[in-house]
Parts: sequence; structure tokens; C-alpha cells
Amino acid sequence: MSYRIAFVFDDTLDVLDGVQQHIVTLGKELSRRGHDVHYLVGQTEHSPVPHTHVMSRNVMVRANGNRMRIPLPASRQLIARTLAEGDFDILHVQAPYSPFMAGRVLRAAAPDTGVVATYHIAVSDPFSAIGGMALGAINTHTHRRIDEVIAVSDVAARYAAITAHTTARVIANPVDVRMMRERASAAGTSASDDGSMAPHIVFLGRFVKRKGADIVLDAIDYGEHHRLFPAGTHVTMAGKGPLLEECKRRAAGFTTPVSFPGFIEESAKPALLRSADVAVFPATGGESFGIVLLEAIASGATVTLAGDNPGYHSTLLGDTDALFPVRGRDTARILAERIARAIDDAAWAKQVHTREELLLDRYDVRTIADQVEQVYAQAIAKRRTV
Repeated sequence: MSYRIAFVFDDTLDVLDGVQQHIVTLGKELSRRGHDVHYLVGQTEHSPVPHTHVMSRNVMVRANGNRMRIPLPASRQLIARTLAEGDFDILHVQAPYSPFMAGRVLRAAAPDTGVVATYHIAVSDPFSAIGGMALGAINTHTHRRIDEVIAVSDVAARYAAITAHTTARVIANPVDVRMMRERASAAGTSASDDGSMAPHIVFLGRFVKRKGADIVLDAIDYGEHHRLFPAGTHVTMAGKGPLLEECKRRAAGFTTPVSFPGFIEESAKPALLRSADVAVFPATGGESFGIVLLEAIASGATVTLAGDNPGYHSTLLGDTDALFPVRGRDTARILAERIARAIDDAAWAKQVHTREELLLDRYDVRTIADQVEQVYAQAIAKRRTV
């Protein structure tokens, strides 16, 4: 049975951060299965998907350790017209949501339309929790319109419980494993960027404090001073952000070559990650999941190491070899030694790689879409019964 589905998201689709990746990846798979998928979103000029309906203008704010966009009040007339023309079976809202756009869509939803909410966020500090609870109180009325609640991880489910007093079913973020593998395979061998087989360490992420680029540099510094890394070891730190120039200045003092290619397009990510002997993601917190970890594994990174924050811990099922502490005096030493082992101990690296690859079926978009379709059917059944 096919549905008319509208993903409702306050933010833009002009960038592909975590939530955007979630709805675009899931939406493409649902479209492939014959569903009619639409996107009701905030200010967007260059959407990567068809059937995108811009419902509001956005403004930039800082929250939960990130810069993010929030919607200005959306036109009720535009919402009513879009919902009437779409005649959707399902509205799938990404939570937490703003009362000015997604909240207004929920208020206008037809009585027989099933409504599903997916919670994506993890609390990064007490102020974020307080803000989330305040937003949950504001959205109390519209939250009653939601028929089924999903969270992308146990961490996100706890956020939903604290801020919206709701119980969520955990369905993970989707990763298109087949696409990542195909793109990585098209990039050629797993040699590093310059075509050599010298050990390659890769960091990919925003240059903001909580993503931990400085922790990578601490580990490289420690490894140099203690001669832990083989000759030829080199590092790529891809991404952009306010700390990029500071990281460049620091890396200029190392003997280990560190390149900063800047922002990497989605289509180029698999090749970079495939080239990694060690892919390192040392986020300190505020992570509800770890899509980038799975992208690295699917692309063919030999070993993927992750900061032991709750979201990454959940995604990697607590694998103590792949996880490392992100706070404390010994963080640089532990990470440097773990990187060195991944490079020098082939048997250990193979064991970690094998365990990590076994995770992929669990998070593949085809598995996730099966679960989400079941939730849609339950939401619609509730509405049509009423």
C-alpha cells in the first residue's frame, strides 16, 4: 500500500546536516517503494529532492552547542492550501519543532491524517534541557495531535521523555549503505589521497568545540612526541567552522603533514572516508546518534574510532575498542595509542573492522524504512478508527 507522505521540518534543506540527511535518505527510499513523498520545510533555495514546499523564512540562532535556523511564523493560508492540495496520509514532523511552522502545520492537519514525530536531539547542557522543556510546554496542545513517536536513539528518547513527557519507539537514523559502498568503490583502492599507501588519519566534521578537532590535534601532538606513528603518516581534517584557522595554525607546527581541504561535498565523502586507515570522530557531546560513523564504516575506512559520548556509544553498541574517552588528562594519550594500534596491529584492526561492518544491516535505510512503514500504518489506523 502506498501513502502520500509529508516530512515536516522547520529548518532548510540547503545543507545536509544530521536531520536533513535523515529525511532525505529515508524519503528517497520511500519514494523508491512507490510512496508519494513531499517535504514541508523552512527557507530553502536549492533542495536536493523534488516536491519541496517552502513554508517559512528562517533566522539563525545558537542552541544546543550548534548554530541553527528557526522559522519565522508561517502563513496559515499557505499551510492550509499545501495540506489541501497534498491530501497527505502521513505528516512526519521532525522534533523538537517550532510552534511557528511545524506546530502550525499540526494544528491544520486533517482529522484523518496520521501524524508521526521523530526526535533527533540530545541534551548538551542543562540550559538546553531547560529550553527543551519550555518548548515542550509551549507545544503541549499540538503534541496531542501526534499519533506515534519515534526517537533515533535511546539518548533522543530520553530527551523526548524529559521535554514532551512522551514514550518514543527507537528507530535509528538511516544510512544508504549500498550507495556509500558504490561511491567508495568507484573512487578506487583504499590508498590515501596522494595515491600512496602511507597511513592516513581522517577527521570529518565541523570545526566547532564539541566536534573535537582539537582532540585530534592533541593526539597527533602526543604521537609525535612519543614516536607512535610510522613514517609517512599523514592526516586530513575536512570541514569548515569557526575554529578552522586556529587548527591550521596549530597543525603548521607539526612534523606530521596535516591537510585541510575544507568543506567536502556529499558525493566526495565516501572516497575520503575509504582512504582512511583510521577515521576519527571525537565529538564530546550533544550527539543523539552517529551517522558519520556509519558512513565511514560503509565507505570502507579500515578502523573507525569515536568519542565515547552517549549518542556514539549507542550507535556503536558500546564497542570499547572503537570508543575512546573525550574528557580527562589521558584523552590525548589514549587516542594516540589507539590510532597507533589501528595502524600497526593488523589483526586487531581487522577484528574491529569486522565488528563495525556487522552494524550496517541494522542501520541500512532499507531496514529502517521497513520499521517506519509499520509506524505509519499504525498512525493511519488510529486516525481512520477514530
